[in-house]
Amino acid sequence: LRRFDSRTDRECRTFEKARVVLTVRFDRWPRRGLSSTQKAGKARPVPHLRAPRRWLRHIERRAATQRSFQQRTTSMSLATHGLRAAVGFPPRVMRRAGGNTPRRALAVRAEITRIPAPDGSLERRGVTFKTPVPFDAAAAKTGIMHVGVGGFHRAHQLCYLNGLLAQDWDTAKRWCYTGVGVMPADVKMRDYLKDNGFAYPIVSRAGAEVDSFDVEVEEVVAMRDMLLAFEDPVRCVKAMADEDVKIVSLTITEFGYRVPLTKGDFSLIEQALNGVLDDPEEPLHAEAATPTTFGVICAAAALRFSNGTRPFTLMSCDNLPHNGEVCKRRMTGAAEELVCAGLCATSLDEFVVWLQREVRYPSTMVDRITPATAPADLAGLKTAAGVEDAWPVMCEPYKHWVIEDDFVDNERPAWERVGAVLVPDVRPHELMKVRLLNVGHSAMCYAGALAGCEHVHEAVTHKLIRPFLKRLMREEIATSLRADPSMEALTAGLDAYADLVLSRFKNVAVKDTLERIAMDGSEKFRVQGRAVVMEGLAAERTVRGFALYVAAWAHFLRKSIMRDVPVRDASAAVVSAPWAWARGLDAKEASGGAAEAEPAVACAAAAIPAARAEDAAALQQFLDIEEVFGVLGQHEGWRPAVSREI
Repeated sequence: LRRFDSRTDRECRTFEKARVVLTVRFDRWPRRGLSSTQKAGKARPVPHLRAPRRWLRHIERRAATQRSFQQRTTSMSLATHGLRAAVGFPPRVMRRAGGNTPRRALAVRAEITRIPAPDGSLERRGVTFKTPVPFDAAAAKTGIMHVGVGGFHRAHQLCYLNGLLAQDWDTAKRWCYTGVGVMPADVKMRDYLKDNGFAYPIVSRAGAEVDSFDVEVEEVVAMRDMLLAFEDPVRCVKAMADEDVKIVSLTITEFGYRVPLTKGDFSLIEQALNGVLDDPEEPLHAEAATPTTFGVICAAAALRFSNGTRPFTLMSCDNLPHNGEVCKRRMTGAAEELVCAGLCATSLDEFVVWLQREVRYPSTMVDRITPATAPADLAGLKTAAGVEDAWPVMCEPYKHWVIEDDFVDNERPAWERVGAVLVPDVRPHELMKVRLLNVGHSAMCYAGALAGCEHVHEAVTHKLIRPFLKRLMREEIATSLRADPSMEALTAGLDAYADLVLSRFKNVAVKDTLERIAMDGSEKFRVQGRAVVMEGLAAERTVRGFALYVAAWAHFLRKSIMRDVPVRDASAAVVSAPWAWARGLDAKEASGGAAEAEPAVACAAAAIPAARAEDAAALQQFLDIEEVFGVLGQHEGWRPAVSREI
């Protein structure tokens, strides 16, 4: 108390400028003279401690009631901002005056770091801060475990739950998230979140001008912990098998659903089913140290089955058509592989039936454009908004979530209270979003990259790319949606939705890069675009826009290989192989041209026909990749259409 009193005047001035909410509790502010304990001779006299007048005035103003210092506890609320975001600062241990029994003071939950402007103010033009959630880490429980904690999960699912916590903390506190990482890169995310007390800011930006846009900052506190499966796979399995966990959700990208299970995964599942997961006499396979996503999830389901616990709901939040069915096939397929291999000592028939009938696999449609956070974003955020954080989430204000209302025992958060849409069938919403937004994104990014654009807003406003994108969306994609009987309820709004997508692409403040959109092009076309082309060809509709999309993609790959730029694709080796002959060609031509200018020009001119012939052969090899194009390569109209656009 003596130390605190000596700092009071200075700290009050700081707090009044900073405007952060905190609560401070005191025990028995001593009066003049001796306390009862001191009178009994059990403690030395404590000199009178006098609170400064500035503080007394602040208490009276904020509390609006008269409180005397003879009260046992004095509570003070200072409306302030400016402390570093963190949950889990160790609570200070304070002792009662004249006693030896320690008691725990209230842990102070601070907000994100805010830096005052040069004039000392925390207010910035065009920047708003959402009211923080009154978070209590001790009362929060894990009800959802999520595999794949990245930027999108932090901007979308955690944001929805954060809104629910702000509305009704007492009801929603049992639905907090625990993240699970299965990739080596997840160490960085876990360490960042742990250092931040598993709190972080979402920064949503919107604007049509580069130097003028609106910013909203929201502190998210909906995550409790994050585990890494490759550090302790058994711990992850047991945490997921806990009966308090009602939902396991996923954002693992399209490719994550195709990763095959390993012998280590089967070892985990087998031991969980046989009830010997912790048995030292039954060691796990060596590959169990690095389990896959579905290895961990299936093992957790097996442990629940073996313990007689009700199953969890498995919910995919990836941009996959029928993502719930994809999850179900993946889970039951893993169990059937065990049956076929005869790897378990007990019968698996009941477990397979349990996975099919008892576990629920709702499909979802998720939407929020979330680019990767760049170093320039951190610097700009500090300057423009006065916010400092090591890894904030940068995204657009718009978000949308449609969920199939099919959960085990109807156990789920009340997401509909914060804007999510619960429906019996997600497919129409899923098709509309995936085809108009995701396919449009991919079609635009390759053409934009070839045109020299760097960001999405630059490509969508390009005088040649914008008309191409509008024709593709309205004449080919929207036409395919109108031809689908299940889309009847949404067809009237297709043009309006297409316009909304284009307006979102024009958001300069998001600064989404074409390089990010171009990643994993093979998976995106296979999962999202191929079906539209096949439907169009079957109905004898034009697919010229898609032909240009694939031709631009082919040029993009050729250009990357010529410049020795790595192709960021899960099937990079496959899609790059047709242009292997061109690897480093730009560098070779540049070095040759530096030596002799005129002969180099002549050689380049002579090489053009040969290069075109090789390009034509490479294009045919590219269209032959069955993994990407399926039976499209066999269609008599598809190859000529792409060749014409080349």
